[in-house]
Amino acid sequence: MIWFKIKRLEKLLAQGELSDITAFKYLLSHLLLWALLNNIPVNTPSVPLWSLYAKLLIALAAISWGISKTFKINQNGDGRDYLKRLISLSLVASLKTLVIFFIIAAIIATAMLFAAKIGFILPDFWNDILNLLVHLLLLGAYYKILLTSFSRINASPVSKQNPSNL
Repeated sequence: MIWFKIKRLEKLLAQGELSDITAFKYLLSHLLLWALLNNIPVNTPSVPLWSLYAKLLIALAAISWGISKTFKINQNGDGRDYLKRLISLSLVASLKTLVIFFIIAAIIATAMLFAAKIGFILPDFWNDILNLLVHLLLLGAYYKILLTSFSRINASPVSKQNPSNL
């Protein structure tokens, strides 16, 4: 992989000499860097540092495992159009995950309101644990949707056909 010599990378891309596996490595590196930058632990009074680090590690592990798994599923199938499939399916999987988030948030908010009415307040530690569990659940749902879609595409008889016959 070329890290800083962009003109050399541009030349490889222009000549069509960048392999799918190298492009995949660039994508994975980009996603991991994005996750790292978006989850840099910053100590705030309301959120403990351990919780921020746990969230960061969960995000990095999920991205590394999930994106690698999609690539393997695609390579074991017809091996075509990985980036096109990933970008398209990621948006739809994200939208479905957002709906799941709203449902979970509504359930938790209702439970918290009911608990507050009867005098039960969740201690901060358990509130942080609940937030981590929701984060983990949403990442799991997202990658379940994405991996299922990749598996269905690669099991499809149309994707198994020779591209020149389509």
